Amino acid sequence: MELIHYFVLILFTLSSIINSIRWSRIAQREHYINGYITKFYFRWIKLFPFNKVLFFLLFLLLLSSLWTPIAAILLAILNLIAPLGLSFKSRTAKVIYTDRLKRLNILYILLIIIFSLVSVLNDLGYFVAMFANLFSFYIFDLSMKLIKNYEKNKSSVFVDSAAIKLKEFSGPIIAITGSYAKTTTKNVMHQIFTSKYKTFVTPESFNNRLGIAKSINESFNISYDVALFEMGTYGFGEIREMCSWIKPHISVITGIAPVHLERMSTLENILEAKSEIVDLTGTVVINGDDELLLNEARLWTGQKMVIDCSTSSNQAAVYVDYRDEVHSIYIGGQFIISVKGPELLQLSIALSVGVLVALEMDVKSFFTNDLVLLKTQHRQTELIGNKGQTIIDNSFNSNPISYKASLAQINKYNSNGKKYLITPGLIELGSQQFSYNYEFALDASKVFDEVFIIGYTNISALRLGFDETNTNYKIFKNRDLAVSDLNSYVSKDDIVLFENDLPDHHP
Repeated sequence: MELIHYFVLILFTLSSIINSIRWSRIAQREHYINGYITKFYFRWIKLFPFNKVLFFLLFLLLLSSLWTPIAAILLAILNLIAPLGLSFKSRTAKVIYTDRLKRLNILYILLIIIFSLVSVLNDLGYFVAMFANLFSFYIFDLSMKLIKNYEKNKSSVFVDSAAIKLKEFSGPIIAITGSYAKTTTKNVMHQIFTSKYKTFVTPESFNNRLGIAKSINESFNISYDVALFEMGTYGFGEIREMCSWIKPHISVITGIAPVHLERMSTLENILEAKSEIVDLTGTVVINGDDELLLNEARLWTGQKMVIDCSTSSNQAAVYVDYRDEVHSIYIGGQFIISVKGPELLQLSIALSVGVLVALEMDVKSFFTNDLVLLKTQHRQTELIGNKGQTIIDNSFNSNPISYKASLAQINKYNSNGKKYLITPGLIELGSQQFSYNYEFALDASKVFDEVFIIGYTNISALRLGFDETNTNYKIFKNRDLAVSDLNSYVSKDDIVLFENDLPDHHP
């Protein structure tokens, strides 16, 4: 090999290693799911014409490098910025280099170095290193796949420690899952239980295997009277594995909706994955207004107690009626007591009462006259902006169910001001994402005077819907820019809805 070839090989190696900064950010934000680095890489390529051109140029340089190393040098440099927009610097959340992420990066760097050594040892010049550089996103995905079982085995010590703690606990354990309202239901249940008992609850984002184990190891002890666990899932087997060592006495399913369709493909798959929470439990509390869930529950009634909770039917075991910030609770058709709280909490209150019924507790004793239930942060939270405008913050985990509730809330405001929507649309809806965002735009156009579209992930569907209804809209690269523009003319009588927010690795 000539000296210039060694120089280019080192340049490719360094370029690939530097790119690990971008791939690490995606890996951590997407929960280390194999294949998602590649998926997001091509998402950025497909959405922008200039990235398609740049991607084509990379392949032209690859071919040209067969004749001249100058083309290879340009390829190594350009691959540090391709795709344009997917930057090294994080805007919404910093990358935390945990031990797991450090191990992942070490494996990735070793693979990159191995590819470079193969080039040298086989007298192939810089060509193997060049291909590794061009497809470094795929190699990072490959690294996640190779280290997956090691990470699971290594983390077993934390799970085992948490399981030992739970074995010593004699109080009721309640596990909560569903496509939506998991966190809200958990927090409502926590507010209700803490009026009488010392209640353990997992933090907001700790709803997977390691998150739950971490919260138990750091904060749980046997002095608690009740334990509440939120369980999320991105695939089959995850909830079943968590239940195998958490061993809940009561399982709660909030409902099944087209959320995470990108990962789960169909509603039936979502139902099957969420229903794993039922396998090892004795009592199941469900959303009785969800037909898909209600039909599935008929299969459980022979072996388990099933308590259906409704916000629309007084024939359900538990029924909660909402009027003017007051929730009236009925059990078996009989009025029990009322509690104050926003409408958003209606289903969560019904499910919480269902748990109290399952535990054969005195429901009235939990709802004192001074109890007012509160929303969870970023779930239709009402704020006052610096110009006096009313802000409805529904920026976390928006989905086809929650956005309709947000629009219904906006419609209830009597205001002479304008109504503004700031949104990137809905995500993780798989093949149905376009149609759901198109429908979202049509629904939103009936409510808002102007819309601020954030990013480009759902721009085609949103623009189509707003164009059809002649709704005024603007497009901004990120939410900060949209807020800055709006603040230049928003007034105190105006209402602003933040519906969803996306991490900055999304286009």
